[in-house]
Amino acid sequence: MLNFILNILSLGTKPLYDRHMKFDKLISEFRIKLANPEYQKKSTGSDIDQLYNELNSFNSHFVFFKKYYQKYINNLNRLKPDPEDKNPDWTLLQIAVAKNKWKPTTPFSIFVHHLKYDYVLTSKPFIAYQKKQNRKKLNKPVKVVKETEKPKSEKEWIRVPISRNKSKP
Repeated sequence: MLNFILNILSLGTKPLYDRHMKFDKLISEFRIKLANPEYQKKSTGSDIDQLYNELNSFNSHFVFFKKYYQKYINNLNRLKPDPEDKNPDWTLLQIAVAKNKWKPTTPFSIFVHHLKYDYVLTSKPFIAYQKKQNRKKLNKPVKVVKETEKPKSEKEWIRVPISRNKSKP
């Protein structure tokens, strides 16, 4: 009976999961294209427009974490290069699309990110735990190493003995 219920639930969530995976696939393909310098030289305005049209078509498809995806898409739209520019600067767009634990694109990692940082009931204990761990790292006592060498000023001066018995000529 339990297997039957899990199968029904997984059939209901599969189309939603597939939509989210399409978004991840589009972003990863975009990431690969931007890493290729030949694509950057040969890209035309129609290629860029087509890519951004596909990206903007995802706006209405998301059911879960719609705000997260909306922010991600708006950030990429903000960095859209001008299609008439022959040599656009791709660095900001490469940074925005790069893999990062703070801006995941896979559905499961977005769910975990949402639980850790956005959902109030789970984010407060997790963030408190992270702060506690970071305080431990910052307040860790530093080992003091004894200085066995003489200070630099004593190294520079050499004592020369002066004889007190002066011979008289």
